[in-house]
Amino acid sequence: MADPKKSNALNDFLMKFGEKLALGVAVLLLLGYAIYAFGMSSEDPSLGQVKKGIDAIEKEGKNPHKDMMAPDTQNWQAGAVGPWNTVVTTARPPDDWGGFIITKAEGKGVAKAIIKKIPVVVPPVAFGSIEVAIDSITVTWSYKDFTPQEVLKMGREKEKIDAAKASHFVLEREVNGNGKWEVIAEKLDVKVQSYIDTKIEPKTKYAYKVTAYSTDKNYLERGGKVDPVDGATSNANGKINVVTGPQVSTLGIWKLTFTNPSKPADAAKGMVYVKIEKFEKGYGKVEKAHIHYDGDQIGFWEESAGAEPVSKHRVATTKGKTIEVDFNIGATLISVNPVKLVVDVKRCKPIFDKSTGVKTGCDQIIEKRNYDTSLIVYKDDEGQKKIYSPNPGDLNQLCEEHGGKKTSIVTTVPGDKPANPDEPKVDPKEVARMKKEADAEKLFDDAEKALEKNKSLAASYYQKLLAEYKDTDFVSKNKKAIIEERLAGLKSKK
Repeated sequence: MADPKKSNALNDFLMKFGEKLALGVAVLLLLGYAIYAFGMSSEDPSLGQVKKGIDAIEKEGKNPHKDMMAPDTQNWQAGAVGPWNTVVTTARPPDDWGGFIITKAEGKGVAKAIIKKIPVVVPPVAFGSIEVAIDSITVTWSYKDFTPQEVLKMGREKEKIDAAKASHFVLEREVNGNGKWEVIAEKLDVKVQSYIDTKIEPKTKYAYKVTAYSTDKNYLERGGKVDPVDGATSNANGKINVVTGPQVSTLGIWKLTFTNPSKPADAAKGMVYVKIEKFEKGYGKVEKAHIHYDGDQIGFWEESAGAEPVSKHRVATTKGKTIEVDFNIGATLISVNPVKLVVDVKRCKPIFDKSTGVKTGCDQIIEKRNYDTSLIVYKDDEGQKKIYSPNPGDLNQLCEEHGGKKTSIVTTVPGDKPANPDEPKVDPKEVARMKKEADAEKLFDDAEKALEKNKSLAASYYQKLLAEYKDTDFVSKNKKAIIEERLAGLKSKK
């Protein structure tokens, strides 16, 4: 076998590094060419001329050329208006007749039709009366809605009127004339036409006023003053009217009521049934009644036969508790004498519409009456006082709108004729009720007198009061607790 040839070193080198060597040579040749080209360009003068030509073209493009631009424009607005704003100095004032031309428009305008709004009215509230008690003041007022006949009549009037109703009342009070009115009751329902004020002080002056309001939508929109052109105006607060009562003074801590006075022709002394009301601190109103004779100290009587008259007596409070109260008011009954008086009696005579029969108002009439009563004279720390019982003022028959009481009103219609027009109109039921109250007071007084002498008789009186007089105010509101206590005590002693 032939021996293998020896490898050539050059071949081995080219085998290993030939590719890299060739790449390096190519890079060197390329670099040499770049250097040569750069050197040649910096020395070529034609290249500088080309650059100058380019700069000249750019400069020429930036400069404006008149023949290459749009033609100049003209301000047509200034040209049109300018001549009119130019004053011609050669013009003479007398020739400027255009300044004296007057433009006048003639013709009649179209009249605007105005429809008057129909007013809305509500019946006013009227002040009633004020009653002063030992521990309260009762204020009354009156209000009545329009009747259907009255509403119909208002709709037929030449100037038509709509009707609405009151919704509530507001009651205010003034103390001792200080001019400051405080609201003591607000939004009282129209069905409520009285108020009992119990937050009072003895010997203090009070005045009250009532304001009527309506929340009726029509009244709020058309219940204001009437404008001669537009008619009704709005009444935003809904106020109807305000009425103020007279100023009254509260009592001290005492109040006396005299009933059933008498003095027979052959009697040396007159007598009267005296009810004493007292404002007892911590308990409120308490009362006691007893028969007094001429010369007696009011509030003093015997608690038992033969005993000395005393002023301390046991009474029942409004809460049913029995306490001992001193009724010495420092007054003395001087005399009780029957008298005949000629008194002025006030009454209201209704006025009726002849066509509809609806009451439209009333006339106040004053009549002279002969009146049998009793003059009671007593003396207290304020001096001598006189009072009539029965009171001639009770004969007055005024309607509610003129201060009369609801129980004393007698309404008549045209054609009614009383049997005796001189006789006062009296409600028989009210007379019977008052008589029963007086009988109950007398029976209780008899029972108290018999309590020590004849207990069985006293017990029968008490039982009779609970059985026959239980519906009276005297028993049910004032004496029931005492009567039951007395009966329980009498039964326990048997």
